[in-house]
Amino acid sequence: MKHRIGPMLSMVVVALLALGALPAAQAQQIRDTVVIGMAQEPDGLIDTFFSMAAGRAVTNSVFTDMLLYNEKWQLVPGTVEKVPNLKDGDWQLLPDGKMKVTYKFKKGFTWHDGRPYTAQDASWTYLMLRNPRSPTVTRFILRKIDNMTAPDANTLVVQWNERYPFANLGHSVYPQHVMEKEYLRDPGSLKTHRQARAPVGNGPYKLVEWVPGSHIGLEAYDKYPGGPAKIKKQVWRFILDSTVLQANVIANQVDVSETNNFSIEQMLEIEKRNTQQAAFYVPALIWEHIDLNLDNEWLKDKRVRQAIAHSINRDEMSQKLFYGKQPVAHTWLPERHEGYNANVKKYNYDPARARALLQEAGFTPGSDGVLRDARGQRFEISIMTTAGNASREQIEQILKEQMRAVGIDLRIDNRPASVLFGQTTSRRQFPHMVMYAWLMSPTTLGNTFWHSTQIPTAANNWEGQNYPAWKNAENDKLLDQVTTEIDTAKRVAMLKRQQEIWTDELPSIPLYFRLALNTANKRITSVKPTGLSGTYINWNSREWGWTQ
Repeated sequence: MKHRIGPMLSMVVVALLALGALPAAQAQQIRDTVVIGMAQEPDGLIDTFFSMAAGRAVTNSVFTDMLLYNEKWQLVPGTVEKVPNLKDGDWQLLPDGKMKVTYKFKKGFTWHDGRPYTAQDASWTYLMLRNPRSPTVTRFILRKIDNMTAPDANTLVVQWNERYPFANLGHSVYPQHVMEKEYLRDPGSLKTHRQARAPVGNGPYKLVEWVPGSHIGLEAYDKYPGGPAKIKKQVWRFILDSTVLQANVIANQVDVSETNNFSIEQMLEIEKRNTQQAAFYVPALIWEHIDLNLDNEWLKDKRVRQAIAHSINRDEMSQKLFYGKQPVAHTWLPERHEGYNANVKKYNYDPARARALLQEAGFTPGSDGVLRDARGQRFEISIMTTAGNASREQIEQILKEQMRAVGIDLRIDNRPASVLFGQTTSRRQFPHMVMYAWLMSPTTLGNTFWHSTQIPTAANNWEGQNYPAWKNAENDKLLDQVTTEIDTAKRVAMLKRQQEIWTDELPSIPLYFRLALNTANKRITSVKPTGLSGTYINWNSREWGWTQ
């Protein structure tokens, strides 16, 4: 079933012009602003408290990290002078499996209120995030650290209590002078701190306004080291329907798009209809999948999970929706990750096998063709995803049809992205299935996704990202070992074994590995998308400029 959007797109473009949208010719005269469109509105701008990609994308402009990845996936300095390494001795392996990493901060960075940005802010941030009452998404890596100290304003020393292969990455840093008072009063309230909606950052752009439901406005910070950004303003527009966002790109109302939810077909349509827009198809570490709630009485049986996988024709889905450009996923790690295992168990499209597995699990056909369990309950389950995402909504329709063919009645129950990622996933409020993507980096080891200690509950203040609530003792042991293994070959072997266990247990249904899809006006220079988690298209936006 092909995703047809042409007629609807034409209607949207006409509507935009009828509503008085800025004519393309006039938009081209603007040199001091770049309009970035995205199909989500952030749930907050403290990236360690919130999980939406939209929020992290904006913070790429508002904050400069200690270290960051460039478009070649090379780790490069941000606010520190260099990347610590074992050869130079600023990363040391100590007796008893401990480590010490020392960072030297560059001079000249300040917070947007003019206060100095220092190693003390970094040390305080660690203590704040480590507090179990703070609303930190995960503390899995933080618990491997004994302490962080700042001997002086430009030096940070990190004492690790065990080995970690990526100990030199640095971490998020927040302004102590802005957040400490509220933190001391009530760490649990930090999600609603003004820093989440009006952050004081240290990056090339400072926040000017956030108009809910409309946009976030940023302005170049004039005291940024090396000089202010070339483009004076960034406007992040929230256009939650991907078809409407596509129309805005074609009409030159949006200069750059990020977290746009575009399908391959929509990207091709943009290239066809507007030659002023460049389309980027970047091989990425993005995994589209369906999490299954293993607390559910049916889904806790792995035969049912395997049957669902066999009921879905993912190869056909990839060909029809993505022209084969986004390969079918058989595990959770993408091919470009060092630990990818190509030889895992595969669940090819096989409705007969799906029916047999469901029969083994105790289901029998009802008079309406829908299966019944041993108590006579109809096999009806729901799927949730981000409302307005054209590709995902198309996939849901395909899933509904194909799962119905094996006797499962699938109901669609979508949510706005802010709700889906703000509560539905993070508090495990999906009764059966939820579809979304994990954006990963070369350092992703899966501990926060799959370790049993990372199942969010009220008792642990909703920490962790193991939303299916998968528990497996060998998996936990491997993930404990892989996060302490410095030797790459040994680490890769552990990851490959972990994927073998994972694909047999199948706590989630792998769909496909996505390309990172972005667009940018060809007149904007130095646009270099990376396709990595945490490193969005604006990672180097200080360097962007408009050509005449």
